[in-house]
Amino acid sequence: MPEFRIPASFRTYFVVLVIGGALAVSAKYCYQCDSTLDNNCQEKWDDSLSTNENKYQQCNLWDAKFCVKVTGLWGGVVGTHRFCSSRDMGDQCQDIWFPDHDRMYRACVYTCSGEGCNSASRLSSLPVVIVSALWLLLHVWRRL
Repeated sequence: MPEFRIPASFRTYFVVLVIGGALAVSAKYCYQCDSTLDNNCQEKWDDSLSTNENKYQQCNLWDAKFCVKVTGLWGGVVGTHRFCSSRDMGDQCQDIWFPDHDRMYRACVYTCSGEGCNSASRLSSLPVVIVSALWLLLHVWRRL
């Protein structure tokens, strides 16, 4: 019975595919902070502040897919909260009026998921799969 051998080029293809897939499912990172606990957690974010670098953290939430920023009023104080979420909360704002206050407040929720979203960086699996498939197709075509 003839021995079946897998060509080295095909083994390389599968290694690239597996590594690319592993990178693609890497954890989500978001800025995470609460302005009631940290004065640097402001609505207008300043990436250049060294104190904000440590707020860029891996999400400890199962199936985290989104980074969220909420601005609003908590305990009579206007503030901002940034966190990870497994749900898309959308982008929406609402004007809030309190009878004992002399002004209206605006509360907003912003949700994002793509590259550069809340400084998230992650490799996408699609380019790895496309490049790998094209490489395999080219390799097979050259052998014909």
